[in-house]
Amino acid sequence: MTVFRRVTALAVSFLPLLFAPAFADSEVLWKIVHDKCVVQTAPCLSVNTAEHYAILKDLRGIAQVLLIPTDKITGIESAALLDPATHNFFADAWSEHGDVDARLPRAVPRDGLSLAVNAQQARSQNQLHIHVDCLSAEARAALKADADRIGTDWAPLPDTVAGHQFTALRVKGETLGDFNPFLALAKTLKDPAKEMGDHNLVVVGANFADGPGFIVLTDVARPSMGGEDVQDHSCTIIH
Repeated sequence: MTVFRRVTALAVSFLPLLFAPAFADSEVLWKIVHDKCVVQTAPCLSVNTAEHYAILKDLRGIAQVLLIPTDKITGIESAALLDPATHNFFADAWSEHGDVDARLPRAVPRDGLSLAVNAQQARSQNQLHIHVDCLSAEARAALKADADRIGTDWAPLPDTVAGHQFTALRVKGETLGDFNPFLALAKTLKDPAKEMGDHNLVVVGANFADGPGFIVLTDVARPSMGGEDVQDHSCTIIH
């Protein structure tokens, strides 16, 4: 059996799990990464053992990939994410956006790429995963209009984005560097250990008047509304 056929067979073997109802098995992503990817890479695209994460092509969408820690980290509510020693997974996710670009006719523009983590009640899987994909055209337009009014301190956005009333801040730079969105959110909360899980957290590339950077968004999740709502898994902005 060729390498391609082995990889395909492995991926197909997980199809029933990934397309099953959300309540069927909330540990599917953990099983894929822990039982398969860290052993032989496939069906993941890559495994970064030094930074403790894997990249998996999501079955939804034409280009969406997921960054998934190779350590057991349940989700945004995990105490591990409050430890400064834990890897900056958002920075890692941004560095891997080439896996999205590779599946599209051209690279996603900086202000069209987004990284999203859903709140605890808005997700189906109990293993942290960052959705890396195109921003929806509507969300892109709204954030572009507000970009230069967003400051370096958290403040409510003047406009709703994908039905969310986000609080936002700006981060300057080509990369996130040492800026960790999980820790930045935790600093705004009275009791991060109890409150983190209630929040969606999104990072979007931006082109500010004074240079490149990022817009970081968060809100307390309402029923069935996750940070992933800002994304368009068909990547319409590229077509």
